Amino acid sequence: MKNLLILIFIFSLPLSASETITVNSKSGKTAVVELYTSEGCSSCPPADQWFEALIETASDELDVLALAFHVDYWDYIGWKDRFANPKYTSRQRQLGANNKQSSIYTPEFFVSGVETRGTYRVLDEIHQTNDMHAEVDLELTVTHNGNGLLLELMPSSDIHDTNGLHYRYFVYEKNLVSEVTRGENSGETLKHQHVVRYMSPARKLTPTSSLVIAIDPAWKLDDIGVAALVTTPGNLSYLQAVYTSIQALLD
Repeated sequence: MKNLLILIFIFSLPLSASETITVNSKSGKTAVVELYTSEGCSSCPPADQWFEALIETASDELDVLALAFHVDYWDYIGWKDRFANPKYTSRQRQLGANNKQSSIYTPEFFVSGVETRGTYRVLDEIHQTNDMHAEVDLELTVTHNGNGLLLELMPSSDIHDTNGLHYRYFVYEKNLVSEVTRGENSGETLKHQHVVRYMSPARKLTPTSSLVIAIDPAWKLDDIGVAALVTTPGNLSYLQAVYTSIQALLD
C-alpha cells in the first residue's frame, strides 16, 4: 500500500521545467535572417562561415532568428547535399518573386523576407528590424512528447482578428559537418549552423496553434532549436518570430 501511494504521488506531480519550455517574443521585432546555400556551391562556404559568426555574436544587442536553407539545384554537378530539400528551393523562389528578382542564387540572404546583398547590409537590416515595434506578441511552448515535440503558439490576447495571418514552425540544427568528396567543394570539410531540418506547411494563425513534430532519429537533440514565424500570406510581410533551443528539455 505504501508503494502504491508513492506511485500515485509521483504521477500526480506537475511537469518539471525540463519537460516543457515556454518562451516569449520581445517587444521589438525579431530579425529573421535566411541564408540559402548548398554544399555543391563553391561560393557558399565563406557565407556559411559568416553566418556562423553572426550566430555566435548575436546577443542582447541583436535579436536574430538565423535559418540556413539548403537548396537542391546544385545537386546535379556531382555532390548531393544531404540537407537540401526542394521545399526550401520553392521557398527561395517565392521570396525571389516577392522581391521582383529575375533569378535566385546562392549564397543569398534575406532579412525578414527582403533580399539583402552584402554582410554590412545584413547587419544594418537586422538593427533596423530590431528597432521596429512588433505587430504581434508571441508565446511558444515546447513539450517533449514521447518521440515528438509538441509545439504550441499563442499570439497576444489583444489580437482578435488573426484571419489574415499565417504561421510556420521550423526545426533547425547546429554543429553539422560534411566531408565533401565530389563537386565544386571536393576535398573540403564543411561546417554548418542552424540548418533547417523541418519546415511545417503554412497554416492560418488561431488563438492557439499546435503541432506535434516527429523527432527524426538523425537529429542530435542537444543541437536542436525550434522556431515559429508569423507572416502575412505568401511571406509578403514578416510580423514576428520566436525561437528557443530545446536543450532544457533534455537536462
